[in-house]
Amino acid sequence: MFILHVLLSLLMLGTAAHAEEDVSSPDEVLPAYREPSQEPRVGEITPEQQQRVHTRVQTLSLTSLSFGPSWGKDMQNRNMFYALHLGHHWEATTNAEIRLNLDAAIPSKGDGLWLAGTVGAGWLVSTENFSPVVGAEFGFGYAHITQISDPSGFVFGGFAGLRLFRTATTQMSVEGFFQALMDGNKPVLSGVRVGVLF
Repeated sequence: MFILHVLLSLLMLGTAAHAEEDVSSPDEVLPAYREPSQEPRVGEITPEQQQRVHTRVQTLSLTSLSFGPSWGKDMQNRNMFYALHLGHHWEATTNAEIRLNLDAAIPSKGDGLWLAGTVGAGWLVSTENFSPVVGAEFGFGYAHITQISDPSGFVFGGFAGLRLFRTATTQMSVEGFFQALMDGNKPVLSGVRVGVLF
């Protein structure tokens, strides 16, 4: 009888100890539930929330170099101009690009000079190997014109053409363009340029 009493006592003590282990200590408090719409707090930010602002589409970045013939209106020079274009393109989506451009042109004969720096955007119609492209640009320009005061100021322009080998990271372009200087006698430069993007 005495042995049975001892066994029952030990069994009761073991059950009580096991129950105490299941109870969380005051220091082990679970974080309070918050609605998903609430802003995160310091120390409670998940890895997904930590990278949310930094997650972006990676753009395709290309440099372009092109040249071609051009002609000036109100430039006091009817001869052909040699146009040189240096640009940088960022394709932000599959059909749109941002452009940063530098343009220069000198006449084949006589006096004159055209300089312009612009920023613009282009629309690439197709995602296939050959795509039409059209766009506009805006910036600052300068022109040296014989016999009148050299105009300088805001310049706006447009371009349209064809992008070749678009599915590769090295491409070609053929574009017609114009740029108009909004100062003085408001000269205009227009022409065709052929170039490579790399």
